[in-house]
Amino acid sequence: MPSSPGPRPANAVLLAAVGLFALAACGTGSGPEHVASAPTASAARPGPFGPRTLASQPRELSSKPIAVGAGVVLTLPDERSSLVAYDPATGAQRWKSPVKSGYAEQAWPVGGDFIVSWGNQSPEGNDQSTVGDFVARLDGRTGIPVWATRISEWPSRGDDSLSFRPRTGIVLVSDQSRTTALDLESGRTRWKQTDDVLTADDFDAGDFGGNYALVYKQLDSYADTGILMRVNPSKGKALWAVALGKAYGTTLYNMRDHVVVSRRGRGGVGIVMFLDGATGKRVSVIHGAVRAHDDNIVVVSSKTGVAAYDQSGHKRWEAAGLVIEDGRRAFSDGKTVYLLTGREKQGTLSLVGLDAASGKQVASLTHQTEAELLGTVNGFLVAESPYGRDGLIFAGKPEHA
Repeated sequence: MPSSPGPRPANAVLLAAVGLFALAACGTGSGPEHVASAPTASAARPGPFGPRTLASQPRELSSKPIAVGAGVVLTLPDERSSLVAYDPATGAQRWKSPVKSGYAEQAWPVGGDFIVSWGNQSPEGNDQSTVGDFVARLDGRTGIPVWATRISEWPSRGDDSLSFRPRTGIVLVSDQSRTTALDLESGRTRWKQTDDVLTADDFDAGDFGGNYALVYKQLDSYADTGILMRVNPSKGKALWAVALGKAYGTTLYNMRDHVVVSRRGRGGVGIVMFLDGATGKRVSVIHGAVRAHDDNIVVVSSKTGVAAYDQSGHKRWEAAGLVIEDGRRAFSDGKTVYLLTGREKQGTLSLVGLDAASGKQVASLTHQTEAELLGTVNGFLVAESPYGRDGLIFAGKPEHA
């Protein structure tokens, strides 16, 4: 099932525009073929839409949720030796992953499957090819690997040094020394980029216009200066590069024909830049921080409240007075924007649902604990509890569920 990378030929492309990267094409073996279409930007996000009205209390699920999709909530038990998929409506177990290794605390839905990673330190018998870090595509119905590709012969031992995320037709993987592009359907390596490139964990951007990916090279981790590139995911060739100045945190978002860059300043004050996707040129700048996004809007919080902007930076609506604490993320499934408002120290947190088109409040649940909103699936909103890292399942009211 796991496969090892093949020999690596000489560098194929030099990015002279930025003078930073050497790219090399190479191939690997892979598992059985799996007929599935490559994800669009929206297909890679959780769905379908969640409840428009909420029941009085969430239901607990005694495992950490790490992804929603394929009609299930994918969770990671404390022992981290397997993944478990649950039915969000009943809490019944759908399947358990067959591979016994240390799984990473992240996963991404893609079509009806999941992209996951695991690290194995012990060989299966005398088979040393089973040792190392692997990125795999799991069948969303069974949990059985469609393909599994070995990224490194030495496991990262759960230090989160390996990051990965699906793009159009590929999975970008970064292990702090190189970036590898795996074919989404077969798991074969398309190209490698030898440099310290951040590609997945800190960035919400995926496909650009269905054909391109975003890569950010951090030049100074303390000042967070770096270079943002629009890259052809099939070949790894950079089409444009933009230098980003000093900040204290950078997150990227894709908005069809534009790229949105959220940069944090001192004291949590930040700016949001809207860039033209074809050229990388700046279109508009607003103050605040991105909290959520979908295919149509970017939700930004500031000192005055919460507002939604289109891909060019034009304001769609504003919910004045809503307060979101620094570092808290919201979630939009394209129909409803869910966010935790108020201040935790004052005990005034509320889970609020806003209509994504108008900003009108459509759901509210008061006196909630701090939780990380994860996504919606089959009419349920899924979050991670801060206590014991259990899952929280928010259902709709009976008459609307």
